[in-house]
Amino acid sequence: MNTSSPECVICKFKSDCFQVLSEKQLEKMSGSKLKIHYNKGETIQKQGSYSKGILYLSKGYAKVYREIDGIGTNCIVAVFKPGQMVGLSGLFTASKAPFTVVAMTNCTVCCIEIETFQRMMMENLEFTTDIIKSINEQNSLLFDYQISNNHKQLNGRLAEAILYLQENVFDSEHFEIPLSRKELAEYTNMSTMSVVRILKSFKDDQILDEIDGRIKILDGDKLRKIRTTG
Repeated sequence: MNTSSPECVICKFKSDCFQVLSEKQLEKMSGSKLKIHYNKGETIQKQGSYSKGILYLSKGYAKVYREIDGIGTNCIVAVFKPGQMVGLSGLFTASKAPFTVVAMTNCTVCCIEIETFQRMMMENLEFTTDIIKSINEQNSLLFDYQISNNHKQLNGRLAEAILYLQENVFDSEHFEIPLSRKELAEYTNMSTMSVVRILKSFKDDQILDEIDGRIKILDGDKLRKIRTTG
């Protein structure tokens, strides 16, 4: 795992919110962060550890989950894609990480000091507005997914998860899903056997195909109907 402190000014992977910062502000941001490369499966941040700051995912995909004591399983609450920031909800409140963050693929993460991030928000109103918008969008997607998922039967839960990943994470009807059957179960509050059984039924009904971990949605209308009526 390598660390470095590159120049945010010339970065090709800046999120839209960073585009509104001045060159001087970007230089300050660059001086207060680490750019860290994680391999697939590595823990980026451990639940209960000292919060490393705001994590900006410039490359790769990461899962965020809550470790639940006593039941031997986890609850995956979100999947993050390149260009998203992890930890915004605890920007002014959390000193310890409320969730564990794990690299689902090889990832590049910029860890920005919270104090510097807060200072940029105080100095730049447009930046602050974009950050608040990002927090609202993340929370809205999370709440909508969890509420919808909790009120569906098993077929509907899995359809909801697959369509969520397709529409909000990978933006494609043919994508590699970096989640094991067990992780899909943790993401949908189902048993692993139920996930295996329902995936097989979706394949048998030619709703989707899955080869070597790549999902191809064959009948999006039918899958959306299952999401709605499930």
